Amino acid sequence: MKKIRALFLLCGMLITGYYSHAQTATLREGAHNFTLQWIGWDNPGKVQIKKNKDGNYTVKGEQRDTQTGGFVTIDGILKVVSARELTFEGNIQTMDKNLNGGKVCDKTGTYHFLAKGARKYWRLQEMDNCEGNNVVDYVDIFF
Repeated sequence: MKKIRALFLLCGMLITGYYSHAQTATLREGAHNFTLQWIGWDNPGKVQIKKNKDGNYTVKGEQRDTQTGGFVTIDGILKVVSARELTFEGNIQTMDKNLNGGKVCDKTGTYHFLAKGARKYWRLQEMDNCEGNNVVDYVDIFF
């Protein structure tokens, strides 16, 4: 009898959306630090995150190195999968004079950001730089 009662309770929670609502995560709107390891973590850039009416978030910003001309930019939509996982659709560009012949590495499409372990940032999971040769870009959005 207890198993049947538990089953009905679980079904009721799923039907009413209680369980899924309890699992829904949100992002903090406003400015967040934003980095690419080639530019450095000591002088982060900024991204602005703003919630849309559809529940997703716009994200736009950059980090620039005025001495070397290197940069990372991001412009698109974030969808919250969980507090530790985001899906991004849009454009990310990176450039470092010592990579990819000094050309811009342009990534347009759908990508994933994860915050693993105790990290206080989401890291882009599709890390390969356009240069190849096992060169990766650590693009990070901080909580």
